[in-house]
Amino acid sequence: MIFGPASTANPFSDPHLFWCEAPFAVADLHSLTHEVLGFGPVSAQLPDDLHKAVAKRRTEFLAGRLCAAAALRQAGMPEFVGRDGRAPIWPNGVAGSISHSNSRAIAAVSTHYHFVGLDCEALVPHDRAAQLCAAIFTEHEARLRPDAMPYGVFFTLVFSAKETLYKALSPRLDRVPDFLEVTLNKLTPGAVLVDFEGQTHRVQFRLSQKDCVTLLLA
Repeated sequence: MIFGPASTANPFSDPHLFWCEAPFAVADLHSLTHEVLGFGPVSAQLPDDLHKAVAKRRTEFLAGRLCAAAALRQAGMPEFVGRDGRAPIWPNGVAGSISHSNSRAIAAVSTHYHFVGLDCEALVPHDRAAQLCAAIFTEHEARLRPDAMPYGVFFTLVFSAKETLYKALSPRLDRVPDFLEVTLNKLTPGAVLVDFEGQTHRVQFRLSQKDCVTLLLA
């Protein structure tokens, strides 16, 4: 269930991007309706094949789809989001992305950009990051970590940036690339540059004390 106000304030301040995020808690739900300030009640329904899913999966799906509907309403577009497996299918003329962490769902859509990638990750503890790092980035990439950035935060940021790239480019990819196929080449305040298949992409990020949000627009 949504247990706090939904926000449509875009933390990346892009006039071509419509945003909605909301805190949620796992509950035994099959539909969800919530009042979004300035836009009225917004609803999301669970598809038939997810009715027997565990409560966590159902809540995450509903919270994400409710945020997506609210973002689409802001854009003046149809609020229905289809599915291809776990991937959302957006209305014609819309690029969008949905993500959630342990208790935060976010959706962003645009009628201006061709690709939108969005990811939200809870910060990974240092010990867990050290166990998983070899599958996510190389030693060369690890040397780009600023001294002031804790290792777990750096791991979370790089993981999330690469995940965001995949989500943005997935409509034109016929496979799921490995994390090591994407290379971090620069970290600047508020953005990282990553290389994939001969192209460099800029991924914006916002860090808090509990999570990391990354965004790619193209």
